[in-house]
Amino acid sequence: MSTMKKIRLNWNRVFNKRNYFTEIVKDDLNFQKSLSVEEQTLYRKWVELSKDVKFSFNVDTLKDNIWSPTDISNMELTISEVKNLEPYVDICRTSEESTLWNVYRRMLSSASYSPNPGRLIRSYVRDRVSGKILGLISLGSDVSSLRVRDEFIGWSKDNRFVDKKINHSCIGTTIIPTQPLGYNFLGGKLISVLTTSEEFRKEWYERYGDILVMVNTTSLYGIQSQYNGIPHFKTLGVSSGKIKLTPTKDVFKRTKKWMDKIGVSIEVKDDTKMISARKQNQLGKMCKELGIKVGKYNSGYERGVYSSMMYTNGKEFLCGKINESELVLNERYVNGDEKSINWWKEKCIKRYQKLMEENRIKDETLWYSPITKMNWNECKQTYLSDIGR
Repeated sequence: MSTMKKIRLNWNRVFNKRNYFTEIVKDDLNFQKSLSVEEQTLYRKWVELSKDVKFSFNVDTLKDNIWSPTDISNMELTISEVKNLEPYVDICRTSEESTLWNVYRRMLSSASYSPNPGRLIRSYVRDRVSGKILGLISLGSDVSSLRVRDEFIGWSKDNRFVDKKINHSCIGTTIIPTQPLGYNFLGGKLISVLTTSEEFRKEWYERYGDILVMVNTTSLYGIQSQYNGIPHFKTLGVSSGKIKLTPTKDVFKRTKKWMDKIGVSIEVKDDTKMISARKQNQLGKMCKELGIKVGKYNSGYERGVYSSMMYTNGKEFLCGKINESELVLNERYVNGDEKSINWWKEKCIKRYQKLMEENRIKDETLWYSPITKMNWNECKQTYLSDIGR
């Protein structure tokens, strides 16, 4: 066979492969675009548990570790049990603890999970009396650029990166309550306020050598979320721009593998970004190579942005106007988590009483392991109503 013929055959193989991967990426993105925001969230969860993640043991054995009232229909008993709860932050410090936390994260949340690069602290929120799990928290490296946050602080690019003040800020990437605590007892608000716990400030300083001044987070859907009405968090607005849909893990992985094989790299060097931001940049490079207009595939929703400034003069510090020794802790946090927990208990009992009066209690423990044996239609029928709960 002549050299020219070999070159022509090789080119045809690459051309045909390119067409193949272009079509599977477009099909994947078009299907996701056809779904509602809630369906998109659940679909990615279904793909994660039915295709992407395998467990080496029976995860249902962990379900008994989730807190639940003895008899949620017994109002007097349940209120007594809630009043006796002693929530505390239990930080994961070993790789084994972190691995187990990852399993709980996948079983308890309707959102799929990809750990962020960079700094990351995983934690349970447990009841000190029973040892049961009330929720999960992970705090990680903050987003490199977030317009409403930067405007709120008065942050310049030099403040963030030259002065390294972004190291004194974090983002809550997982802030989820267990069920039935979440829906019936405003458990999401409890887990949210405990992101500001002294335990995290201590751990951040011990691990990374920086004082943690600010906790930021975003909602899954728009400006309405569990963070509303919490005195610890200020609503800053919505994230600018639309979030681009990304191919599901299997499609993305196979396409990237082929692109690596033909010498096309979509790697992103900036490890300070959240994994979602890195994926967005990688997707842009992938779609450019495949001739896909990535702007056609926005998710169609914005995220609410929330911030907790734990020091009264935190803005001044983050802008380089004062030094660490001049920071003044907000009075709300001076005596540990007690004030935050008491604030939550008062709110959650009123919520529970109202739901009881209206006969709207949901008493089941939400646990996503059955998805592993479901097709997409079965998953949607079973779990769609629980998205965002």
